[in-house]
Amino acid sequence: MSTSVGQFGSSGASVILNASIQKLTQAQSQIAWQTSTQTIGETFADLGTNRATALSLAPKISQVTSWQNNITQAQSSLKITASALQQIASLAQNMATNLLSMSGTSGSSTTATDAYAAQAQSALTELTSALNTSDGTSYVFAGNASNEKPLQGNASLSDSTLASTIASTVKSLTSSNASSIMESVTSATNDDKSIFASTLYASGNPATTTQNLQQAASSQRYTVISSGETMQIGAVATQGNASDVSSTSTGSPIKDLMRDLMVVSSMSGMSSDTSGYADLVKQLHASLTTTVSQITNMETTIGTQQNTLTARASLLASMQTSLQTQLSNARSVDVAQVAIHSQDVNTSLKASFILISDMKDMSLANYI
Repeated sequence: MSTSVGQFGSSGASVILNASIQKLTQAQSQIAWQTSTQTIGETFADLGTNRATALSLAPKISQVTSWQNNITQAQSSLKITASALQQIASLAQNMATNLLSMSGTSGSSTTATDAYAAQAQSALTELTSALNTSDGTSYVFAGNASNEKPLQGNASLSDSTLASTIASTVKSLTSSNASSIMESVTSATNDDKSIFASTLYASGNPATTTQNLQQAASSQRYTVISSGETMQIGAVATQGNASDVSSTSTGSPIKDLMRDLMVVSSMSGMSSDTSGYADLVKQLHASLTTTVSQITNMETTIGTQQNTLTARASLLASMQTSLQTQLSNARSVDVAQVAIHSQDVNTSLKASFILISDMKDMSLANYI
């Protein structure tokens, strides 16, 4: 009898009390976590009946965050694209202004024309740099093949094969073929496949003007802004409108600008006394004026894209706040209930420690 009582007193009861204290201590730690974080637990497993709700909300919040990141990256790229387009439009506007001088008496001398030709060559170098603009991770005018420069090679456009072809064509200028010259250099620009990245050329050999524009359109970049919804963003170096195509236009304002700058740079040594000079300058000025307007429209399109993304970002921010509120509600504790539970646990722990202390002084008679 004494042996069984001894086992119960010194071993059985002690084991039970120690196990109880361990559970109460764990409960106390859990309560401390809940009090400090205002959440039910560290993991979804601790959420009890709210677990399913929390599990369904977490991936939705991650998805919204992903869309927000897409918009942030797109906005950064569009800002850089808009700046590059402003630079390109400025090149076109400056050259259009120069052509007005070339058609006047002050620009009729060979020396003046040589100066404008040199400026056109410099503008081609600037255009090269502008078209290869990067936002830090991709080339903004490359379309969906954003890791590849839109312009092939590292040389300036003024040193390209197309520039040489155009220069040879311009040298054949006469009093009656200025229009033919413009048509020839336009055709050469459209057929050339040495300037831009292969992804921006249509497969035809030679490709038609319309095919090249279709290829540019299909190369447009997209970004995901919500579930199942993508948005077209940015600009492609060779993009344009089929309605703008003519015998003297590729339909792409940037390609037309490139062509016109190459023509002007080829006019070195000419003057108003050169046969066909005035007619060619007049056609170039008209072309550049149209180009300025078209590139300005491209800038406007970029601005519209930025506004659309800003509105969507605001919507996603509201959506994320709503989802996070729902998740917080699913994970949040009832502060009053936690306080009561904490008090109960502390009382139980105190009672357990008192009982252990008392048991140390108990004799066999106390158990009987």
